[in-house]
Amino acid sequence: MKTLEVRYSSLRFAFLMFGLLFYLKAFDFLIALVIGRRGLSMDRELEGNPVNQICGLITLLVPAWLFIRQRIFQRRSVYRDNLVLLLFLGCLLLSVFWSYEPGLSFRRFVALLGVVFFAGFAVYNYPLERLALLIGCTIGFLSLLGLAFALVSPELVFYSDGARAGAFRGVFGEKNAAARINAVAILLLLPAIRRRNRWALLAGFFALVAIALGRSATGLVLVCAGVASYWYFLTLIRLRLHRSRSVLVTSTLVYLLICLTLYANYHIFLDLLGRDSSLTDRTQIWALLAPSIEEELLRGYGFGAFWASSAADFFLRRWGYIGNAHSGYLETLLNGGLVHLVALVLLFAATLYKHFNALQQRSAVAQHASALVIIGVFILSNYVAYVVPNHRTGEFLVFCVLALSLRPARAAATSRAGVESGIYGRPSA
Repeated sequence: MKTLEVRYSSLRFAFLMFGLLFYLKAFDFLIALVIGRRGLSMDRELEGNPVNQICGLITLLVPAWLFIRQRIFQRRSVYRDNLVLLLFLGCLLLSVFWSYEPGLSFRRFVALLGVVFFAGFAVYNYPLERLALLIGCTIGFLSLLGLAFALVSPELVFYSDGARAGAFRGVFGEKNAAARINAVAILLLLPAIRRRNRWALLAGFFALVAIALGRSATGLVLVCAGVASYWYFLTLIRLRLHRSRSVLVTSTLVYLLICLTLYANYHIFLDLLGRDSSLTDRTQIWALLAPSIEEELLRGYGFGAFWASSAADFFLRRWGYIGNAHSGYLETLLNGGLVHLVALVLLFAATLYKHFNALQQRSAVAQHASALVIIGVFILSNYVAYVVPNHRTGEFLVFCVLALSLRPARAAATSRAGVESGIYGRPSA
């Protein structure tokens, strides 16, 4: 019986690593290594990659089967604790019925559901502390893999021409996406770095090097803002102010006021970083998309359907295919209009509230402070990139891990003791 338990835990951990590598784009890099092409193609993206489709179905069906087998869907707490997330998923599913391309919208919804189910599998089987360390270190070591390829085949991991020539993208496909996910890795690892965990220090260093080589202003801003925010919440914890709800709320409001003041003067920081106010032509893209958004403002074109519909022809003739609106909020308006946007804002608010409440507990407060900061980073980066709900990004997987509440409380207490033993060591059965 003991041997069977070890085998089950090993398979469980292997599946976790499989899903992480898939959603962190490691498989895409391997495919590009074999096929020899990396880039954005409208036909290729809309049709989908067969390998990605198979892997996505695996990450959906395996957790679904385990949840049915363990009767998780029969627990009222699952629906009560994840009500806003279920509402958001319901809105995405409803958009299939009014979509301009119903088949494509349904496929995109199934792909996104795969991310949610896999995140649920991870949250149910592992404590947040272990997942944060594991995901952060995996991202850091994938950046190390990219740095290793830079020595033997730099054209695979560096841009060779255009405005981005010489910028590092690593195994993640695109430099801004690479910078964002590496910034998230550093923020995930902050509690472990604070404890002087050598794996976290090493992985965080590689992630920081990747951001520096990528020459991404977005990544630099996210790291600086994230570390400063984490230090702020950590100071509240050290002073024991987090145990008083009124003091915690007041302190957080003061901090938000500071952030809004900085945001109001963002052009100063853009000048310091050598960036123009158009945010690398994003404002021009948004202006071209504005008429399409206004045309279907209430319910949008269906989840993921705009770029495949005739409504996108106006934009495609003037700019070409770019895959998304380069803003999670505008892409959400294209997908489902105000219906989806309101649901997304509620989802962000519910996830923030979950970890804000957890700050008042005595256990894992540093990890929940890190989670609060990461969610804030997602809210910020979603303004200039399509992060949430983008099933193609590793950031959305991290967000789902932070948003879901599936783990039994008694199991969390028993397995927390194994967090410090290592990152890729055998988990408890």
